[in-house]
Amino acid sequence: MSILAAEGHLLVKGGPGAGKTTIALLKAQALLSTLGAAQEVLFLSFSRAAVRAVLVRCKTILKAAERKQIEVQTYHSFCLELLKSHGRLLTGKPTSIRYPDEERLQKAAFDGDWADEAGRLAREQALFGFDQFAGAAADLVEGCAALRRLIGRKYPLIIVDEFQDTDDDQWRLVAALSKVTTIFCLADPDQSIFQYQSKVDPLRIERAIAFLKPTVTDLAGDNHRSPNSGILKFADAVLHDTALPKPCPEVAQINYPPRMFSTMTHAAVIWMFGQLAKQGIENPSIAVLCRSNALVSDISTILSEEHVYKTSTLKPVGHEVVWDAELSAAAAVVLASILEWPRTPPAESAAATMRAAAAYCRLKAAIDNTQTAKAAAKGFDEAAEAALAGRPLRNKFGKEISAAAAVGVGLLGDPVVDWRAARAVLATIPVLEDVVRQVRLVRLFRATDALGRGLSSMWVNTGTYQGATIFVKKTLDQERLMSAELEPQGVLVMNIHKSKGKEFDGVILVEGQFKSHFFDLARDPPPSPHARRLLRVAITRARRRVAIIRASGTYPPLAPA
Repeated sequence: MSILAAEGHLLVKGGPGAGKTTIALLKAQALLSTLGAAQEVLFLSFSRAAVRAVLVRCKTILKAAERKQIEVQTYHSFCLELLKSHGRLLTGKPTSIRYPDEERLQKAAFDGDWADEAGRLAREQALFGFDQFAGAAADLVEGCAALRRLIGRKYPLIIVDEFQDTDDDQWRLVAALSKVTTIFCLADPDQSIFQYQSKVDPLRIERAIAFLKPTVTDLAGDNHRSPNSGILKFADAVLHDTALPKPCPEVAQINYPPRMFSTMTHAAVIWMFGQLAKQGIENPSIAVLCRSNALVSDISTILSEEHVYKTSTLKPVGHEVVWDAELSAAAAVVLASILEWPRTPPAESAAATMRAAAAYCRLKAAIDNTQTAKAAAKGFDEAAEAALAGRPLRNKFGKEISAAAAVGVGLLGDPVVDWRAARAVLATIPVLEDVVRQVRLVRLFRATDALGRGLSSMWVNTGTYQGATIFVKKTLDQERLMSAELEPQGVLVMNIHKSKGKEFDGVILVEGQFKSHFFDLARDPPPSPHARRLLRVAITRARRRVAIIRASGTYPPLAPA
């Protein structure tokens, strides 16, 4: 194969399932026998899900000894390692990290230009946010020839996955490293869904070809993810707003009438299990995808309840949710503040919970940009000041929490039991209703063992949960940063952007009746190129079957035949 024999930089283009990753690993395999003892091939991708998929593919292609010579990382983790190891070259100080929820709060509270302020914090305090990792790493590699050569000797081949979505800083890093090592880019021009971001250049592939002068191979038309099916042809027809030349039995389009959204969504999941079972798929993976986190939450609730479809009762479906976890983590801190109540007077206890609730509302305001959340944050802060000063509490935020703190919480020293007790207290405080909803999702962090051990240790050492708020925040922040994403098995509910890089046996795309429409014709006028790219990504996550659930009378995804 010409790709395996080619010298210099390479670029392979192709659609989902075209074999880009397989070819890259075969190229790496051909190089492994020539590597020195400390050398490796580096494979960079965007998400932990994509990293996991590559690691799975490695097991089918490479021997165990060969797999030890492949290092698979996300851009973020690679850049973070560079900053931690060599960041002093930029600032003269050890690197510190600002977590996303902390940055959102700081950004929401900052009155000036946040980009300038973030740059100042990086220069003066060596404090970097996630969005600054790639830029800082690029500055390091561009500015230090010795570091560049060190990386080049360590990694004689660097494979860059999802190349079409690299932003300006990531491209600067790749371009600088191309001077000292071989770059192998994998790209799907039709799968770029991040071009709404100002730093993602829609001409990235063309500019890279001009700069790298790589050997270019186009695998257009190849499809190994869903071979012998019409899924890719259907997805391409959606992308290009063309008619489908012939029916596609692997893709079902189902319209629901008014007031039938919940039932039809639930029934579609049951139907998908049945269709995959007919194909002999045991323990299938099914993704339920939509455009917004708000609809993700609704679908999770729907699948947790019984519904009646025609004459059949649909039982709850076990599922996992892949979601944006910042608010759930902030809600857990509010709950943790209640665990600390017994160690302080009621007024101080109430004030601590009010401040945690204020932080939660500021984060919600930063995420949703809602005036209601901003007003609630102000109300909680004012109530906390009044409680500590012994002044009368004049707003509902202070009155309800103070009343609960006066009653207190009974704790037994069992973290599981005590967590539930604190959650029960939360449920009695009407102004914290939204916090209660979010805190129920803490189980999705998969950090319950770590939380239990830490809280248990606190109780053993002090007979209290003193320091619980700091501990819970730190534990969940670390989990969000470092833990692996959910394995694609069973039913997973997520937004379409989070499905990128994943594969499933079946995919169900769900459009809400009054929100989360596939097509926003006001912002993305026909032919709606952004919406169509996003839908193509969602459809091509499927290996076997696709179901598209939409309200009757909605804008059609395909041109009429």
